Amino acid sequence: MHSSVSRRSNGFFIFEDCLDEDGNLQAYYTWFRVLIKAVSHNTSSYTSSYTWHEMMFCSRWDSQTCVVLCTGVDLTFQHLLQQNLCRLWPKIPPSEPFSLHVPLIETILELQDLSVWSVRDIVRKIEKDRSLSALGLQDFTLMHETARHAIHSFETLGVLVETVEAIQQQIMDISTLHRPRGGNCSRVSHQIKTYTKAHVRMLRGLFMRSQSNKERLQNEIALAYNLIAQRDSRVMKDLGEGARLDSRALKTIAEVTMAFLPPTFLSAIFSMSFFNYTPGQNGAQSEWSISDKFWVYWACAVPLTCLTMSIWRWRQNQTRS
Repeated sequence: MHSSVSRRSNGFFIFEDCLDEDGNLQAYYTWFRVLIKAVSHNTSSYTSSYTWHEMMFCSRWDSQTCVVLCTGVDLTFQHLLQQNLCRLWPKIPPSEPFSLHVPLIETILELQDLSVWSVRDIVRKIEKDRSLSALGLQDFTLMHETARHAIHSFETLGVLVETVEAIQQQIMDISTLHRPRGGNCSRVSHQIKTYTKAHVRMLRGLFMRSQSNKERLQNEIALAYNLIAQRDSRVMKDLGEGARLDSRALKTIAEVTMAFLPPTFLSAIFSMSFFNYTPGQNGAQSEWSISDKFWVYWACAVPLTCLTMSIWRWRQNQTRS
């Protein structure tokens, strides 16, 4: 029972009975382990703290005594257990092997209830504070931390349900194989069965609540990502609309430039010193003259233009490759 496997286990139930030569029950031993994760939310730092309750219970029963050793329990568990013992002791005296298991399971159920509802409170706060404009990194950190707590709560609660069901089955087997001799013991056995059935039903309800917490949190995480994706889509749409307007403006500028480019070219040509205009004087006619060195312009402009176009095409090919 003290091996590394049992210490790392998230829950189990083991029993051992001692019979006399006639098959009568003389002593009964049980061991079971329970894990509970207590979560608390810090509203100022957008974080959550947690505490693991790793509890181990060992019981011994015989016709004279009924003893339970509880390890790993804190003061809260001790206080709740004392209250449950005072309340249940008159109804379930320690005359049956599982008499003390009823207040133990009752206390474990209360701690597990606090654990499940603490996760639920954080999930509910995340749902109420849902806002796209205020959504930040801290909110995602809180959601993922809470999802981890919800998964752990779902896991440990599922194992606890199976553990209590195993205890319930063993109670039924003892009542069938080892019938009590007195009517008082029969009444106590009936009380134990009644309480254990109620515990199993309540644990199953908590298990469904834990599953609901996990699924609600996953919905919130998915919704947050979808909201951010929609916000980014709207931003990209606005950027595309702005680019479309800029493209229209550039197109207008290009059309105006194309309209003024030929006259600009002609004015540049005629403004050069290769052309000369002589106004008429003393009755003489005006004259236009062109220099015989006008070919120098074309000899320089044509090769330079071809060189420029070649460099541009080469750069385009380099960019594509």
